[in-house]
Amino acid sequence: MERLTIGQRTLLWLSDSGISNKRISQVLDYFGSPADLWDNFESEKYNLTMLEADTISKLSRIRISFEEKCLERLKREKVKIVTIFDEGYPKKLKQISGPPYLLYYKGSLDGINKISIAVIGSRKATSYGKWAAEKLTRELSELGVNIVSGLAVGIDAVAHKTALKYKAKTFGIIGSGINVVYPKKNLELFKQLSEDEKGAVITEYPFDMQPVAFNFHDRNRIISGLSEGVLVIEAQEKSGTLITAGHAADQGREIFALPGNIDSLYSRGTNALIRDGAKITRSIDDIIEEIIELRERVKKQDALTDVTNLTDDEIKILNCLKSGKNTLDELSRETKMDMGELLSNLTFLEMKGAIRVNSDNVQLNN
Repeated sequence: MERLTIGQRTLLWLSDSGISNKRISQVLDYFGSPADLWDNFESEKYNLTMLEADTISKLSRIRISFEEKCLERLKREKVKIVTIFDEGYPKKLKQISGPPYLLYYKGSLDGINKISIAVIGSRKATSYGKWAAEKLTRELSELGVNIVSGLAVGIDAVAHKTALKYKAKTFGIIGSGINVVYPKKNLELFKQLSEDEKGAVITEYPFDMQPVAFNFHDRNRIISGLSEGVLVIEAQEKSGTLITAGHAADQGREIFALPGNIDSLYSRGTNALIRDGAKITRSIDDIIEEIIELRERVKKQDALTDVTNLTDDEIKILNCLKSGKNTLDELSRETKMDMGELLSNLTFLEMKGAIRVNSDNVQLNN
């Protein structure tokens, strides 16, 4: 990024001064546009009753050479930004109440507008919860669904790791500055999500912002906002997980909940969600049934992989791909075909529209 647009410069300037999303909205309403705000701030600053005097003073102080210093840090930290005024801003976020004006991210937002499901749950997950999270996330990933979560320990970490394992895009929404890894235990996962082809780590908070408790309530609206539906695996009766479900309900998103043992502390929240109208989720079919785009995708896949149109060898290859084996070496080893025979079958499958062959792997068509 060689230069910032006026919108990017203005919103970064406000964010870097510690101004909340709500206050940014009020300031923009006062001026009418980012350009007018930037150009007329000095003459109007004493009329901005929504801002503290210290904040106004800081805005004036850092305004000088702000763009150059900001660009230098973005480059040094390998961080990208997108504002609500930019073409690359996630479309689903524009639909929610109080969308973040500015997002900082590491990785890539490519594909973020495709079908996404948030998979969330307790940090102190049970073995049942971890098993269910892995199973359902794997099945969603194999359908080409993006997985969104909060990069916390427990269910969030299982969801992200499973998505990565099965080559799905996964987006981790954090409640701190993009350069603050929390929890430290997830440092390696943070790094993996920051790789362009795998997804992104995303936050609305400025550099160096610590993960204070009240950040996570607002963070959760982004998790649900980026998704067509929210799958709650495990949750206590009062938890951040249920706050995300609340945001999902307000945003008109589907809410899915895994039923659990009535004696389990970590199933009380999910069982309560089901009681209050969430979709009881016993298999991926319960999710597919409620998401129109996903239902159509499955119908298309079923048509493409109709066994009446495939040879036995082609069926073997598809079964390997569905199990997560997708490199040429893996497919050759699992199907016991030599490379020439495998490549011939792959060519026919690609002609039938069932797969796509990339330079280093093979993917089912979605």
